[in-house]
Amino acid sequence: MRDWLIPWLKSLGLHGVLLAALLLGWRSAPTPPPAPPPPPEIIEAVAVDEAAVQEQLQRLKAREQAEVRRRERLKRQRLAEERRLRRLRRRQQEERKRLQALAEAKRRKAAEEARRLAELKRRQREEAERLKRLEEARKAAERRRLEEQKRREAERKRKAEEARRRAEAEKKRKALEAKRRAEQEKRRREVARQVSQTVARIARAVERVWLRPPGFRTGLSCTIRVQVAPGGRVIGARVVKSSGDPRFDRSAEVAVRKASPLPIPDDPEVAGQFREFNFVFKPTG
Repeated sequence: MRDWLIPWLKSLGLHGVLLAALLLGWRSAPTPPPAPPPPPEIIEAVAVDEAAVQEQLQRLKAREQAEVRRRERLKRQRLAEERRLRRLRRRQQEERKRLQALAEAKRRKAAEEARRLAELKRRQREEAERLKRLEEARKAAERRRLEEQKRREAERKRKAEEARRRAEAEKKRKALEAKRRAEQEKRRREVARQVSQTVARIARAVERVWLRPPGFRTGLSCTIRVQVAPGGRVIGARVVKSSGDPRFDRSAEVAVRKASPLPIPDDPEVAGQFREFNFVFKPTG
């Protein structure tokens, strides 16, 4: 029995090595082919129990088939797990995308709400500023209106006061003017009276010193231009309008000079009219 068992075990071991190599080649990446086994020993043919060998081969084949089925089952499980993992990753990715989209939507909504609130605040601020400007403009306009009203009232009062002062001044002026005119008229009449009296006194003074010329005829008269210095002193006398009688004219001129100083009053206004004047000499007798 030892004579056929040893070769059979060697054959079984060789099949095991080949089966292991096949299994390793199927499960892992290809590897360089193993070195060729050494040439089998030349075994002497031994008679073995064919039934035992077949039985052993059947068991080996059954194990190989079981191993194949196990590997196929593991492969199916692995593929199923891979599909499950892919589905899980896909669901996770979809959930992540959904959450990202939701977060993005929330972010956009928050940003939009922030923009809306900012815009609302800006508009409210602008509206408040606009209302503030309107109120300030209204107050400024009211101040200007009141100031203008005060100015107009002050101007009205000023004009009324000015008109009152002008009327009062005009009234005073007219009163003074009337008084001045009355005084002037009074003065004029007084001066005229004094001038008239002075002319009469001069005429009497001249007539007192006049010497009647021979052949005098009553009613003769001549006009003499008389120049008088202060105090009534006669400094010039000449006939400017003759009576037609040279002797009468000459006698009148001499009489005027002899009557010096003439009776001229001290009143400057009256005396001023006699600095140089025309004297009509017309004796009465």
